[in-house]
Amino acid sequence: MAWTAPKVDWTSAPGVSYGDLNEIGNNLLYLKDHADATTGVHGGVAIATPSTFMVRDADGRSSAAAPSAETDIALKSNVTTEATARAVADGLQDVTIAALGTDKMPIAGGTFTGKAYAQANTDYTTGQIRNVFFSTAEPVAEGGNGDLWVRYES
Repeated sequence: MAWTAPKVDWTSAPGVSYGDLNEIGNNLLYLKDHADATTGVHGGVAIATPSTFMVRDADGRSSAAAPSAETDIALKSNVTTEATARAVADGLQDVTIAALGTDKMPIAGGTFTGKAYAQANTDYTTGQIRNVFFSTAEPVAEGGNGDLWVRYES
């Protein structure tokens, strides 16, 4: 059923005929059908089509084109690719950390199992790790800026 242009030239002389009432009734049915429609309304489609309304297909899905701007809708493939890349990167990081074995210092603290050297610098206003030497001998060339040398008697 299609829309029928309504009569707009009503006058009292001709009155309202059954045909006029039927046209009005048909238009009301058309409007109800249109309001109740769930597919094909206003040319909407479920596939990526420029300048059309997006509707869902029978399975509740819609398609979209690949995004090209930050505000575009992301495709599942874009999200999956990003999630996979992050999982791979996280896995590599975990392997790198695990490969350190016991040769690392936990954030909570622990005991160094080897020699630990601090950076040599002259920033004395910021608390930081310093190289501290304890020896009965005079300082040697091993010392540098910011290092502490403690000489004691044996």
